[in-house]
Amino acid sequence: MRFTRPRATRDSEPNLIPLINVVFLLLIFFMLAGRLAPSERATPESPRSDSPRGTRPAALVILIDRTGQVSLNGEPVDELSLAARIAGGIGGRRRVQVKADARLDAMRLIGLLNRLRAAGAEELDLLTLPRGQ
Repeated sequence: MRFTRPRATRDSEPNLIPLINVVFLLLIFFMLAGRLAPSERATPESPRSDSPRGTRPAALVILIDRTGQVSLNGEPVDELSLAARIAGGIGGRRRVQVKADARLDAMRLIGLLNRLRAAGAEELDLLTLPRGQ
């Protein structure tokens, strides 16, 4: 008995379409999953200090990044509206904590602190890190 070998046809090549579909679906999944978590806007690097640790709770927190962008409790504000909010005493609080980037120009920081005092901030705390960190 003589058997003949079947001829190779184009259908015998591996089908890569399902593999490509799976790869694209995984790509889309990871692109969407990566966008679900909100990213931090800016994390200023605090200057170092030799003063003892400890701050009082319940104060307004103002962040200033190295470019001079000001944020009040996480939302970006300009300096005029910031002064108006401090003058209005948000929620009866006039105690302000300022967390500035260590690379921020000192004169810019001093000017902002003076405007906050003029707007009615009763206590100003400049948040720093201990020198060893």
